[in-house]
Amino acid sequence: MSKAWPSPTVQTLPDQVAQTILQRIAKGELRPGHRLPSQRDLAQSMGVGLAVIREAVQRLAALNVIEASHGRGTVIRPFRWMPLIYDPGLFHLAMQRIGIRDLWEARRLLEGQIIRLAAERATAADLAAMRAVLERADPLPTDYKASQALNREFHLALARAGQNAVLEDLLAPLLDLHVDGAAHRFSRATSRLTWRAHRAIYEAVAAGSQAAADRAIQRHFEIGPIALREIDARSRAASKRTSVAPRRTRRTRA
Repeated sequence: MSKAWPSPTVQTLPDQVAQTILQRIAKGELRPGHRLPSQRDLAQSMGVGLAVIREAVQRLAALNVIEASHGRGTVIRPFRWMPLIYDPGLFHLAMQRIGIRDLWEARRLLEGQIIRLAAERATAADLAAMRAVLERADPLPTDYKASQALNREFHLALARAGQNAVLEDLLAPLLDLHVDGAAHRFSRATSRLTWRAHRAIYEAVAAGSQAAADRAIQRHFEIGPIALREIDARSRAASKRTSVAPRRTRRTRA
């Protein structure tokens, strides 16, 4: 090839403006139905040109984060998780606005089908890829970050063994989901349980057993620094707190 690779570029002004708007949505300062200030006002407050604001708005509209229409202005749309597949910058927004429980549960359901397909379709090369990750996890990872990196590799190898590119693409961003507190609760004991569960997944796929695959993936989501049932409990507690409004006391005249 004669053409040289282009040099990497820094984030453009429209990208920076779009990220600023996304951050305010993630923090809850802008909610579905809220209107953005006019493009002219945004340009003045951010100190950028009107063309920059216009391009940033077009980018967010293309991702279905906002909707611009005559008469209503630019309105924040109800967020849907699909755009995070195409733009990693939206992943934090998804976790903030959808909730970890829904994303984690989606991963559980996806992997339940992926492992069944893998048990039916895995090739010798697929099994070798999964086994290679397990070998790299021996001796056990003693660092949460290192364990998570290997975990991601293993589950992507499992997804490829399912021979379904759509399911693999759907799963990939969900593997980046991190639960608050998991890193602090990571220990040698949880590492041992996690990688024992991974080995059970591999053995079920290698055996081609649907029943063993179902048991293995169920067990996987029951163990670890923080399990799915604990995330469920956190979510229910948070919902209860937000749904109970403080009572107003009526004043009586003497």
